[in-house]
Amino acid sequence: MTTETLWKVTVSSLFPNDHRVESSYEGRHADEEAARDAALSREAIDNGGSTIATVVKAEKIG
Repeated sequence: MTTETLWKVTVSSLFPNDHRVESSYEGRHADEEAARDAALSREAIDNGGSTIATVVKAEKIG
């Protein structure tokens, strides 16, 4: 059984018009890599894949 930890991942997104936006995503994941992947996937869904997204930081919050 995998123990899941609550993670907060901050993602920076660059839009085609050179506008940059930071967003935070929280969720329970097995490890940091899974949390980062989930946040980037969520960012792509939220913005229709129209941004260049990068993870700024990932931190355990629970």
